[in-house]
Amino acid sequence: MNQQGGIAIASRSHRHRRNGGENITVITRDNIRTLRPHPRDMPRELGPPGQVGWREKVLVGWEELERVKRQARVMSKEELNKQSADMNRIRIEAAEAAKERKTKMEAYDHTRTQNAHLTTLEAEAKAKSNYLLSKAQLQLEEQEDEIKHMNELMLYAKCVAIRDRQVDEKKMIEKERKQEERRLDAIMEAERVQELKKLEERERKRAEEMRKGAATIRAQIAERREAALLDDEKRDQETKGILAQIAQQNAQEVQEKAAKINLQKQLRLQVVKANQESAERKKLAKEKEEEEDRKVLEYILEKEKREIENDRIQKEKKAEREKELARLRAAQEKMSDKQAQQDALRAQRAYEAHEREYRQKLLVQAQKNAANEKELRESRAMQQHARQHAIAVEAHKMRQEFMENLQRQKETEEKMKREEWERNERNRQYARQVQAQIAEKEALRRKQREEFFMEGVRLAKERAEKVNKIEHIKERKLQELVSVGVPEKYCKEVERKVHTNHHNVMISVRK
Repeated sequence: MNQQGGIAIASRSHRHRRNGGENITVITRDNIRTLRPHPRDMPRELGPPGQVGWREKVLVGWEELERVKRQARVMSKEELNKQSADMNRIRIEAAEAAKERKTKMEAYDHTRTQNAHLTTLEAEAKAKSNYLLSKAQLQLEEQEDEIKHMNELMLYAKCVAIRDRQVDEKKMIEKERKQEERRLDAIMEAERVQELKKLEERERKRAEEMRKGAATIRAQIAERREAALLDDEKRDQETKGILAQIAQQNAQEVQEKAAKINLQKQLRLQVVKANQESAERKKLAKEKEEEEDRKVLEYILEKEKREIENDRIQKEKKAEREKELARLRAAQEKMSDKQAQQDALRAQRAYEAHEREYRQKLLVQAQKNAANEKELRESRAMQQHARQHAIAVEAHKMRQEFMENLQRQKETEEKMKREEWERNERNRQYARQVQAQIAEKEALRRKQREEFFMEGVRLAKERAEKVNKIEHIKERKLQELVSVGVPEKYCKEVERKVHTNHHNVMISVRK
């Protein structure tokens, strides 16, 4: 069977007449069929038989026409391979069956020669062998040149009879193929446009996400800055409050100190008044003591004035944060001054003791003044005791206040240090969080860029594979066209159109 042209060429034929016409029996390897051509006296077209362009009308039955159409159909490579495999399998099975029959026939011949009597089976086998021999003889006859030429002419006549319908069918097939190519081109172009739209949409979404992320980061930075400004403002307010409280405490202490000084002045004035009254009674005897009291009073007043002036100068010179410490140092200095005052008092008491001894020596001589002197001493002793007690109470109170202020100062400093450490820790933690967010955003951007690049590589690879696949299919189709016997000019035309279409598609893909 000639698979390229779709025409079955008989390997051997046998002629016989029936009903006044000449029938042709064609025996091939696959089947046996009978052909009934038209008479020779029918009209002919385009020249005598045997020449190119000769055409003779032939009537073909419906089944024969369908069979020829099936054989003339252009089959794909897979169908051709399948048909070839089926034919090989059928030939192998037929060869095995023939071999098996030959073996049986040889066995029968051997048995027949041995027994010299033909049985029914032997007769059937002999008849079958004769039939096969006659069939083989007919096939050998078909190999004659004249018979072959006659068969070729008959087959050519049958082919040209079908050619008209095949031309129309081929035109229709060509039209459908072009429509299919246009449809495939339109589908490919639509897919390409769709892929470009998807890429643009992904790029737009990625840019939008990046803008949103940048806006979020800017908003976070602004919030952090505003929070930092609020924290600074809060710290400034707290500092101002602490300074105001310290100033209020200083003012209160100054007022209390002024009240204490006034009280001391009143006490001193009372003492001076008492001394003056006593001096009036004992002016001559107490001039020395009055002079000492005056000097002591002047010394105390001058010292207090110096302390007040020094405190004022120190408070003006020191910074706001050192005001409390200045007050504490002033309190310490005051405590030192109180100690000196106590030493002076102790010296005064020693002097009075010496004076009493001296008076006791003069007691014998001054019996009249003893009672007054005793009264004066008792009065001054009481005053001094009251003054010492007041000084001791004031010193204890000031010492207690100093310790309390020192403790508060320590607590305030510790609190400020702790707040400063917590604030620094929060700032460091916020910096770490911002750095982590920046690193995460940067990693995300790198990943998105890599994914976008890999997506482009994948799409380019898919487009290249798709183009190569279509190119291989087109090459295979061209080879099939050549293999089924399509004229070369049509093949070249199809190839030219295929390459032109491929060039246009590649230009559109590059764009």
